[in-house]
Amino acid sequence: MKLGRRWGIVWVSAVLIGVNFLLGGCGESLKTTESSRQAASDSAAIGALKVENSQLKRSNGQLEQDKKALNGKVADLTSRLGQSSQQWQDLQDLQQRTHSLDSELTVQRQVNSDLDAKLAQMGTQPGEATVTGAEEFKEKYQQGLRLFDSRKYSEAAAIFKELSLSNADPTLASNTHYWLGECSYARQKYRDAIAEFERTLSYRKSFKTGAAYLMLGMSYLRLGEKTKARAAWEKLINKDPKSKYSMRAKEFINQL
Repeated sequence: MKLGRRWGIVWVSAVLIGVNFLLGGCGESLKTTESSRQAASDSAAIGALKVENSQLKRSNGQLEQDKKALNGKVADLTSRLGQSSQQWQDLQDLQQRTHSLDSELTVQRQVNSDLDAKLAQMGTQPGEATVTGAEEFKEKYQQGLRLFDSRKYSEAAAIFKELSLSNADPTLASNTHYWLGECSYARQKYRDAIAEFERTLSYRKSFKTGAAYLMLGMSYLRLGEKTKARAAWEKLINKDPKSKYSMRAKEFINQL
C-alpha cells in the first residue's frame, strides 16, 4: 500500500515538471521572437551609420590627396621663389589653402570619430535615431568643397550660400561663411570676402577662427589697406599666439 502511494507521488511530480518545462519553453520562444525583431531594427540602423561613416572616410582620403598636391605646389614655388612680390603672394595663397585643408580634415576626423562612437554605443543601446537633415547638409558641404577645389567658385558659393541659411548642422554654420569668403577672395571680390570672414568671426565657437583672421588680413592687403591687414593679424596673434595661423600672421607682418 505504501509502495503504491509512493509511485503515485512520483508520477504526479513528473507530470508537474513536464508542464513547467512546456510553459517555460513557450515563454522563451516569445522572448526570442521579440529579440529577433529588435535585432533586425538595430541592424538596419547600424548599417545606415556604417554607410555614412564609410562615405566620410572616403572624403577624408580625397582631402588628404588635395593637401599633398597643394604641399607639392608650395614646395615647387618655394624652390623657384625670387624677388617677385607676385610670386610671394601666390606662395602665401597656396600655403593658406593648405592650412584650410588641414582645418577641414580636422573637422572630418571629428565627424568620423563621432560616428565611430555612435556605432559603438549602438552595440549596447540599439535603436537610437539619427538627426534628420544633417546627412544632406554634409553631402552638400562636401560637394561645395569639391567645386571649390576644382576652381568652380561661383557654383561652390551657391552651395555654401544655401547651407549658410540652413540650421541642419549648427557645428558647421560658421564654416559656410568662411568658404563663401574664400569663394569671393578667389574671384577677387575682396570686400565681399571681408564681409564673410567677419561673419565667420562673429560666431562664439568656430573651427575657422584662425583661418578667418588670416584671410581677413589677406583680403585687406589685396585692397592695399595694410594697416587693417596688420590689425587683423595682430588680433589673431593676441588671441592665440602659439597657433599655426599666428605663426603665418607673424610672417605676413614681417613682409609688410
